[in-house]
Amino acid sequence: MDIKLQKIDDQPLIRINIFKRQSHLDLKYPVQDFELHTTTGKRLFESVEHNGYWRIKVKKAEPRRYDYYLILREAEKRTSLEEDLKTFRNVMLQHVGGRVILNDKPITKNDKYMLIAGPFASEREARHHSQDYAQMSHCRIYRQIAEEGKGSIEIFDPQYEHFTEVRDGIVLEPKNRDSFYELRHFKIHTSSEAHYQQKNLHYRGRLLITIDENNTLLGVSEIGVENYLAGVLLSELPEKPPVEFAKSMAVVARSQVFARLGQMHAQEGFDFCSDSHCLRYYGRGEVTPEIETTLSETHGMILTTDTHVCNAYFSYSCGGHTENASGVWYNVDSDYMTGKYDMDEADAPALDLTQDMDVEQWILDRPEVLCKTSTSGCDDELACDAFRWELFYTRQELEEIIYEKTGEELGTIYELIPVSRGVSGRIRELEILGSLKNVRIRGEMNIRSALSETLLNSSCFMVRKEMDMDGVPLNFTFIGAGKGHGVGLCKVGASRMAAKQKDFRDILAHYFEKCEIKRIY
Repeated sequence: MDIKLQKIDDQPLIRINIFKRQSHLDLKYPVQDFELHTTTGKRLFESVEHNGYWRIKVKKAEPRRYDYYLILREAEKRTSLEEDLKTFRNVMLQHVGGRVILNDKPITKNDKYMLIAGPFASEREARHHSQDYAQMSHCRIYRQIAEEGKGSIEIFDPQYEHFTEVRDGIVLEPKNRDSFYELRHFKIHTSSEAHYQQKNLHYRGRLLITIDENNTLLGVSEIGVENYLAGVLLSELPEKPPVEFAKSMAVVARSQVFARLGQMHAQEGFDFCSDSHCLRYYGRGEVTPEIETTLSETHGMILTTDTHVCNAYFSYSCGGHTENASGVWYNVDSDYMTGKYDMDEADAPALDLTQDMDVEQWILDRPEVLCKTSTSGCDDELACDAFRWELFYTRQELEEIIYEKTGEELGTIYELIPVSRGVSGRIRELEILGSLKNVRIRGEMNIRSALSETLLNSSCFMVRKEMDMDGVPLNFTFIGAGKGHGVGLCKVGASRMAAKQKDFRDILAHYFEKCEIKRIY
């Protein structure tokens, strides 16, 4: 399947899910620059004077319905998954992606094959069955639209002087693509659904508002890639980042966009979501001079191999050694996303971080690597805490967390044993010994989730325990390295390289040795 990109103002257009689960929406726009109409093209409020400030609510609805699937494995080649297809029962292969076409020329091939189990009626049901496939609650979920949402949406002004009701959806169409519309009093959820910040968010582009699976509002923005990246960089970078660091992040983020088109949410009616599952994006307000310079000087630049745009990952702090993509995700084809020490090769220690004893030495020695610094241009306090960290639990606290996260009743926990580690020391498989049963947890994200009320900084850790007179653990102390999965670019390390007068090409060559920079528009 070909993914043909439209282009406006020298920018390819993509579709971003900028909100969902909104019980109501306060929309404000300059009336000279936008038109509000139905999905069939009928103008709304054309014959009345108004200031372009509307409240939008679902009046009644038949919600959008999805089919949900568990992703067990992923690969770029079908043949890579054929043995796994024989191993699991009641699974199938799903092909997503295709050739990405820009200006009538193919720029990359985004074919991906997923070994999936399902369908299930809900995400909750899918996660409930994840144990059947040796997965955990943090396994990835793939979903596709089974039936579009239907119903009526009401639109009225704050004074309730003007009111109308439409079927199924509405469109805010820009007449001037440089102009912004505003989502007022918008709630951005932070650590949980119960905690949020309320802000006025500003967006460019075309906005489609429809009804989601929760009988609430869903919004998809059609926007140029460069305008999108301005908002992504505002979310991902500190207020005044080193410019060369910002440029490296722009190229990495742009590469992610083109490498993942057709793979992430295409079966849901958009290309990317606006949270960390894809890239964080909360629109854009006043863009800093650093970001303006960044986007101007890297316009259209991506990382590429001979055949593909690089699926270029990044994390906050690698802890001193980046990780193979295959060490974190079960993607067997990523031959260019390989781990390395975050230092000059000549200074690298002779350690094998897949071995527990070497990992312990590595963590406790606090080596002189790029992301060790406390003057990185990132959040200095957070950067220091991310490089090396400690977390203390009483035994009872840890038992309760594991039960809450996994549903496994282990009894008294005696030991946590790394079964296998990746090249950065991150644990890929962990066995927990308990008085009632032992359990194995596979996958970096599953391990981080199962051992924390929120999420461990990383799965690169060692465990110290204190025992009572009978040899039963009283408490456990986790001593770890890094923050995040550690694949690809290390934000703290890249920022430090920029502070040492390295340009963005040097930074990208350090973290993506097998990729080259190419301008595609």
